[in-house]
Amino acid sequence: MFKNLMLERKSMINLPLVLQIFALINPLSSLPVLVVAHKRGLNVKGIALQATFIAFAIAVAIIALGQYIFILFNVGIDEFRIAGGVVLFLLGLSTARNSVATYTKVDSAEAITSLIATPLLTGPAVISFITIKTYELGTFVVSINTFLSFVLVGVVFYTLSSLIPRINLRVVGILSRILGLFLLAVSIGMISTGIKEIFGI
Repeated sequence: MFKNLMLERKSMINLPLVLQIFALINPLSSLPVLVVAHKRGLNVKGIALQATFIAFAIAVAIIALGQYIFILFNVGIDEFRIAGGVVLFLLGLSTARNSVATYTKVDSAEAITSLIATPLLTGPAVISFITIKTYELGTFVVSINTFLSFVLVGVVFYTLSSLIPRINLRVVGILSRILGLFLLAVSIGMISTGIKEIFGI
């Protein structure tokens, strides 16, 4: 019985899903904002952790309520897959092509925290993806794996916050572009699955 319980717990933790959500969140894209916060003498670690918590709360709300979007707007899962795939494709394309952006107009801890929490961490692509995965895998499984993804984001954020004076944004840009290529691959898979299901291919 104990062995079966352990296997059941392992099956709830989906490492590829955790990494996919982490790549979608892409904490590296928020690093320039933390650099701005550091230059303004703000509490970077506090901002990073608070933004991560708020972004996770938004993600949990989407997991709990996102499935009702289909009922509210009378949209099928496959149509939503295609729409979400397009949003994810545009995000991946932007991430893969462009260097890390800079943000100079944000000047308060509250504004920076809000900017990082959404749309940088939990934006349209993340919302679309976890909504679809909740429909496919269930609320509990997606919640667990989303939690693990945000734990990883929090660890990365906290570590980077300590290293900001030494961070080379060019290197961060390269790593972010690599994640962008990964997002492009995921988006194409979502779009192709939606098209196959709709047309019965």
